[in-house]
Amino acid sequence: MVLAGEDASDRQSLRVLLEASCPEMRGRTVEINDPVRLRLATGRRLAERVAALARMARARALRENAELACVFIHEDDAVGDSASYPETQGRVQAALGAVFNSAHYVLTVTEAEAWLLLFPEAITAFSPSWTVPAARRNRDTGRFQDPKKIMKNEVASAAQRYRESMTPDIFRKAAELGLLEAPLGSNSSWHRFRESISECCAEHLPGRGRRRP
Repeated sequence: MVLAGEDASDRQSLRVLLEASCPEMRGRTVEINDPVRLRLATGRRLAERVAALARMARARALRENAELACVFIHEDDAVGDSASYPETQGRVQAALGAVFNSAHYVLTVTEAEAWLLLFPEAITAFSPSWTVPAARRNRDTGRFQDPKKIMKNEVASAAQRYRESMTPDIFRKAAELGLLEAPLGSNSSWHRFRESISECCAEHLPGRGRRRP
């Protein structure tokens, strides 16, 4: 299992969610520290960046003496759940599929905080002074203009400010509370991510003798 993403916080969040949803991934996941820049790339440039990512992923798996069962690559899509999203998702996913046996492009709508807002109970459990307003519950969080700003200005309190580095711990709290299966609201990228986890866990992790990508 290899993870790649925009920064360390995003990769850690992905690791928490992956391992909570598929325990077979625990102890089998490694990270590529180089930031991913695929979303805006097209044509030859996209192919070159995917090829470089593939070299790094295979080198890391070889160094760890591990099989490259699945690769999860994360980026934020700041424009949200717009008409351009399917094209971007499909373009990058196709490029990854050309070089990996099992690659999953996790394009968040719009950023990790949009996923956080699906779990108001976990947010309050993480920090009791925080509350997700009623107007932000049971909504399509991919439609929010600035989820990070919502977390900072509407959810967090003066007693404890929200920082991006807290994101993995809030997701960890959601997992501990058993909330990942029942988000309060919707987000198309969240549901796609969950489907990718199920596919990887069911088709590429059980058993032995699978071929390397």
